[in-house]
Amino acid sequence: MKYFFLGICGISMRSLAVMLRLRGDEVSGCDAEPSDLDFFKTYGVEVLSSKIKEEIKKSDIIVFSSAIKENDENYLYAKKLGKKLMSRGELLGEIASSYDIVIAVAGAHGKTTTTALIYNIIKKRKPTLHLGGILKEEDTCFIYGEKKYFITEACEYHDNFLYLKPYVGVITNIEKEHLDYFKTFENELSSFNKFRKNCKFVIEGNGGFEIKNIHHRNLKLCFDIFKGKEKIMSLKMNICEEVNVNNALLAYRVCKMLGVDDGEIKMGLESFLGVKRRFEKVESSYFKDVIVDYAHHPTEIKGTILTAKNLFKKVVFVFQPHTYSRTKELFDEFVEVFKKEKDLVIFKTFPARETEKDGVSGRVLAEKLGCLYFEDVFSLICCLKENYPNFAVIFIGAGDLPKLLENEKIIKNN
Repeated sequence: MKYFFLGICGISMRSLAVMLRLRGDEVSGCDAEPSDLDFFKTYGVEVLSSKIKEEIKKSDIIVFSSAIKENDENYLYAKKLGKKLMSRGELLGEIASSYDIVIAVAGAHGKTTTTALIYNIIKKRKPTLHLGGILKEEDTCFIYGEKKYFITEACEYHDNFLYLKPYVGVITNIEKEHLDYFKTFENELSSFNKFRKNCKFVIEGNGGFEIKNIHHRNLKLCFDIFKGKEKIMSLKMNICEEVNVNNALLAYRVCKMLGVDDGEIKMGLESFLGVKRRFEKVESSYFKDVIVDYAHHPTEIKGTILTAKNLFKKVVFVFQPHTYSRTKELFDEFVEVFKKEKDLVIFKTFPARETEKDGVSGRVLAEKLGCLYFEDVFSLICCLKENYPNFAVIFIGAGDLPKLLENEKIIKNN
């Protein structure tokens, strides 16, 4: 079968493209912002910048990401030709269906880390992994394993997670998110109920467990898991955000359901090195302590701020909003989470699939908060060096700011 991907460089799309290639299919694609071309070349996947329509014409199935609009020129051409069109979520569901045990992690926050933790615990069983981030140790967003276990994030955007039929479904939490698609929180809740019905088993909440004695030791997160009065285990993890106690507990419960013993689970949790851009400490020749964190929802940001203040005496936060629509829908929540932070800088919005008319810009948020606002990296760094010379700098957001900082050699990609 010959596949062509519209938006192939997205982190999920690239994984699915290579999985198809490894199973023997022909795969090529295009992207508005081509990146990591050496990665695709390694697997024999061509990313085209010209003659795209010719390649679409020769392909059997056209896969498109949620970032592709219905008025996209190449999408419309494929539709005109009568090509089979398949969404990213639909393809993920099809690939997952060929595995014996599918473990799918859904929720507003914590999906990537929880998915990665489950993988790290059972990786000796050679599972296949589909991840929305980059594992630090393996330096990849996917692992092509054997055909028994398939571990994946299950994203609710455009109801993509409803294409999955998991053996174990995990729901980390549910909050207002992706309201540009769902329109109302009630619609979002309805979709999560449909996801639950698609799962043979569902794990959510604390399941009767309790987390106690949470504390930090350097950049390690330490805590105990209890069931009633019985201490199940003490953990010292390499990931330091306190929200990870919940992610670790969910991973523990999934793996117990799969028959993994406590010793192996403890080893998997404590040996986990984390996912890039999840409260990741990075090197910089400009600042002593620099953290890059993917948090882009107010609840996630609240956790990032709390952890940073527990670890560092003086902190400045640099936030890049992700999409105009999210900033509009959650504007009051963003104001609430940042209003007490006197050392705060807002960087221009990462638009992703949107334009400014779709919502509210970072500039408006900065004006409401009365904080500094920048649209270029050079001015931002000059400001930080001049005004915050001995501060830990925490870059927050799911946008392109970390990549811009790497390009300017402000931070080093670990």
